[in-house]
Amino acid sequence: MTLQIQDTLELVRQAMKVVKSRYLLCILISQRIHQLEKGAPPVIDVNPDDYSSPKTFLTLSLLEIIQGNMENETTESTSA
Repeated sequence: MTLQIQDTLELVRQAMKVVKSRYLLCILISQRIHQLEKGAPPVIDVNPDDYSSPKTFLTLSLLEIIQGNMENETTESTSA
């Protein structure tokens, strides 16, 4: 599943509504991509064949954030 740049930017806009801070969003995405690279399973229902390539991990991470399926441990620890 390859998204155009405009589609990816729309996902970023939607994720910004959930996270609010672009810096925290960047950190969450980066951490999640590293987890996926190490073999962590997706936390949303997706076709594994569509998201098996590292090129799709950004999209998968954004979708997880938008759907609210990522834990907010990082958010809670940085706000304390």
